[in-house]
Amino acid sequence: MHNEKLHKFALNQLTKEFDIEEVVSWIEASKAHKEEFETLKNLWAMYGFANYEVYAGLEREKTEVSHREKKFPMFLLKYAAVFVLAFLIGGLSILFWGNSDTAELAFNEIIVPDGESAEVFLSDKTHVWLNSGTRLIYPAKFDGKTRDVELTGEAYFEVTHNPKNPFHVKTSQLTVEVLGTSFNVEAFDKTGDVNVTLVEGKVYLQDFAGKVLTELSPGENARFNIAQKEIYISNVDTDFFTSWKDGSLLFKEETLEEIVRKFERWYNVKVVFENEAIKQIRFTGTILKNKPIYQIFDIIKYTTGIEYSIEVINNKTSIIYLKNKPMQ
Repeated sequence: MHNEKLHKFALNQLTKEFDIEEVVSWIEASKAHKEEFETLKNLWAMYGFANYEVYAGLEREKTEVSHREKKFPMFLLKYAAVFVLAFLIGGLSILFWGNSDTAELAFNEIIVPDGESAEVFLSDKTHVWLNSGTRLIYPAKFDGKTRDVELTGEAYFEVTHNPKNPFHVKTSQLTVEVLGTSFNVEAFDKTGDVNVTLVEGKVYLQDFAGKVLTELSPGENARFNIAQKEIYISNVDTDFFTSWKDGSLLFKEETLEEIVRKFERWYNVKVVFENEAIKQIRFTGTILKNKPIYQIFDIIKYTTGIEYSIEVINNKTSIIYLKNKPMQ
């Protein structure tokens, strides 16, 4: 298989049915082909191709799928099961909108691995952006008195307004209730906090018994500290919490340790610090996801004197080492 065709497949630039089928068949033909494609993808990710936006993880049975207002070609449906895997290794970017009238599955699940991102429209036309390392479970059709979804990770919601049918985002620590609004929820299991940032409308934070813990107004962020079981509310620039869905990360006086945690999910890498002092260096600025990761660490290097090296590991998460520059 010619590398140029594989690269176009990863960039979602192949448009002919024959070409797409040829690449998918080649990747699936042998373990060696899969490993070769993984190696190429790692190199592209590290040296100029780091923006893989994918939709991953759904299994459907007899579900009609459309792309916004036009139907997808039937050959995509034929390869639906394959594309779940192909998306993970190829970075093909597709936005699905399920037809809830024909969906037979009770629930759908999207799992977005590190280094990926996704979008989905729910059956009520609610629009959801999913960040790297995120898992969303939602019903194929909202039939009850409430519209309930379960989230682990980070997602931005534009909820279709329906005062008679509240929308609930359930995390491991609390529930966010809305009627129709735009907001961001960050609820990664390992971070120790749940962050809810309201852009438009109104949201309520509830415990699992349905008791309202607090109410948010536009421009407010609520941080729930898991260890202390306390909620801290502050007025914020919402762009700092929502810009990721548009392909950028904004930082203001954040430590390198905090920033790197996001890098690890965004680029599917592991960062190793030589010492604790490097973790506490603070940065303010903007990072674009479509820039290769070495350029980002070049900025860190030239502004702090911190040296870095990248270890590309086939079929595994690559490692970036940060250490102090040797004394002259």
